[in-house]
Amino acid sequence: MIKKLAYSAMMSYHVSDEEKDQAMKAIRWFDFCTTQLDKCDEHLNLLYNPFKKNSEVSPDDIFKVRSVLRIYRDKVVENFNYFKRISFKCYAIMQAFTSDTQIDKQLKAFVDAIEDIEIQVNRFVDLFNNLKMDDFAKTIVTAIENIKKEIAQLEEIINERIKSYIKDHILARNWVDSVSEELQKKIEKKSPLTLQLVEERAKMMGNS
Repeated sequence: MIKKLAYSAMMSYHVSDEEKDQAMKAIRWFDFCTTQLDKCDEHLNLLYNPFKKNSEVSPDDIFKVRSVLRIYRDKVVENFNYFKRISFKCYAIMQAFTSDTQIDKQLKAFVDAIEDIEIQVNRFVDLFNNLKMDDFAKTIVTAIENIKKEIAQLEEIINERIKSYIKDHILARNWVDSVSEELQKKIEKKSPLTLQLVEERAKMMGNS
């Protein structure tokens, strides 16, 4: 039993260069995914902030700017549709690692979170069918807050679970890697003369 566990541990650390390249590609696409999510979130603020501050705005005043509101609504849909295309690319890239049960679970959580966002966006869009409702401003604020909540949960899944797992278990990156990279950057920034003086001093101390 002990030998079997040891063998399994060894196997878990064997990752080919091709798989590492695929993992790095996945991280870049997940970064792109969260960047687009942030853009979706920022665009929501264009309506969220003014309605949050003026929740008592009258239905008549809202109806007067209906064309502007519908343009805004359409842009929200466009933003999230683009985000979904990026998300599908992330999902497709990660298929190379689905034999790992943890990756498979994380991808399921990823897909479920996207579906939750889509549900909330659709509810938000439906509100524009009745711009004359008495509490439109308050209702739209709540709808946007629900979308923002789902966005935050998805970003947590991506950053804290998926990307962290890729770095720790596929790329095997940890704090030692980060420190080593930082030290290397500092060394590379040194001028040739400064670096030479450091090396000569080290030699002198070694001979003393």
